Amino acid sequence: MITNSLICEENKNVIDILSDDFNSAFGDVGFIYRDISNFDSYTALKLGAIGVGTVALIPVDEPLYNYIENNKVEESNEEEFLEVVDNFGTIPVADGLAVGTYLVGLTFGDEYIRTTGRLMVESLVLSGFITISSRIIIGRSRPYNRIGNGTFRPFTFDFLYHSFPSGHVTVSFALATLLSNRIDRWWATAGLYTLAALNTTSRLYFSEHWASDTFVSASIGVLSALAVIKAYENSIEKKNKKETKERKYDFGISPLGIQFQYRF
Repeated sequence: MITNSLICEENKNVIDILSDDFNSAFGDVGFIYRDISNFDSYTALKLGAIGVGTVALIPVDEPLYNYIENNKVEESNEEEFLEVVDNFGTIPVADGLAVGTYLVGLTFGDEYIRTTGRLMVESLVLSGFITISSRIIIGRSRPYNRIGNGTFRPFTFDFLYHSFPSGHVTVSFALATLLSNRIDRWWATAGLYTLAALNTTSRLYFSEHWASDTFVSASIGVLSALAVIKAYENSIEKKNKKETKERKYDFGISPLGIQFQYRF
């Protein structure tokens, strides 16, 4: 895989590669927009399931919050551990991981790693846009405000009312979904989703979000990454079809002699 990428890109300079990746990302955005615009019954079913799951957790919000608050052990080993895993969903860590992956692939001429980094960035941008715009519009109060899970202040930039959805959980599940697809190993999938689940636990433990916030946030992260993956696979399929269409003949040398094939 690395050898193929080096062969394909040996005649390209960094500017050409960056330009190609930018155009590819822009093409993915266009595909995702068109795909979302084609609203069908399957999309409605997914959104309905997310809505049902979120509503079902609302009655659990305050009892779970009270339970956690009453059983916290300050400065315990468990709390220190949750403080560490909580960083997985932060913007500096997530963006650093995505950009770092891209730069590693770019530096060492590994197209697969570089593309993985690009897709990570796309997933973070898409899921981040949905999350940030939603929390501003909805304006749900955070648990630590102690004014209940039914308090809203729509269309606000006040961080205290940005509980729904959770940015950390969205980011962690977006990265877990994208990386598990690219790495394609069971241990990576198990580890990544476990880390995302622990990140969700940390957000609940530190009273940053309600349980119902985290369900919809995980859904946004997963669906955003899947949308990016679908867009990328579509672009690869179109590229392969184009190359097959353009390449009408084959020429090669074998032990049997020179071979020439032309397809009408």
